[in-house]
Amino acid sequence: MKIAIVGTGNVGGSLARTFAQKGHTVTIANSSNSPALHELAKETGATAATVQDVAIAADVVIIAIPTKAIPNLPAGFLDRTAPGAVVVDAGNYYPLHRDGAIEPIENGLPESRWVEQQIKHPVIKAFNATNWYNLTEEIQSKLPSRLALPVSGDDAAAKAIVSELVAEAGFIPVDAGSLDESWRQQPGSPAYCTDLGAEDLRKALSQATRERKPESSGVRASEEELKAAQEMQVAFFQSFDQAIQVLAESNQWTEAAATKGIVDQFMSGKNPADILAYVFEHKRLD
Repeated sequence: MKIAIVGTGNVGGSLARTFAQKGHTVTIANSSNSPALHELAKETGATAATVQDVAIAADVVIIAIPTKAIPNLPAGFLDRTAPGAVVVDAGNYYPLHRDGAIEPIENGLPESRWVEQQIKHPVIKAFNATNWYNLTEEIQSKLPSRLALPVSGDDAAAKAIVSELVAEAGFIPVDAGSLDESWRQQPGSPAYCTDLGAEDLRKALSQATRERKPESSGVRASEEELKAAQEMQVAFFQSFDQAIQVLAESNQWTEAAATKGIVDQFMSGKNPADILAYVFEHKRLD
């Protein structure tokens, strides 16, 4: 298949590597047309393109960019895809430290339904509910068993195509229902970034509630409270990113290994601030 990927960050870049290795024809683009885009193209054998042209003749288009950037995609960039092309929303809405509040989403519209409305094309929700490092061969090769990933959407044939790609990427695809049910795999849900097998993922999807947790909401009682929440989350992620670099440089780890190491510590129930402080002091994990 011809696969177009919009966005070359950790998720988009990892998927480009995977699908190029699987023999697909991959075209990649990002908003800046940066040297990093062309370096990734050279590394993977993918073709670098502009966002306007990346989807030409594509069978599948994967959008892996910040939610706030979706309205800035060029009008008509999906007009020249292959007939019946499938579009995948691989993104997540992070209102506090990145995207800002988007009122329809805050009012309950599933994130991917909002994306669909912006790009004026049906989407399948996939590749969003796992930590990005699980998309890398380095981390997957050390897992005791395959993790599962949810796939949501309204078109059964399109979901089947995306489910095949999820399997090629090293995961067990789990049908998570229609796009209106995709809130079950959004940030803050039991199915989001919890590294589950298929049976446990289905259980987690069934246990999800529509209530948006404070850390996943851009709404507060006052502007002052919202500003404080934003500043706190921005500061946390800045420290998190710095800790990843400290571990990677001090231990000669890859970014994927360093990120997974810290997240595993978070998942163990330890205080995140204590974990980051320990990394900065000792340049290793306990």
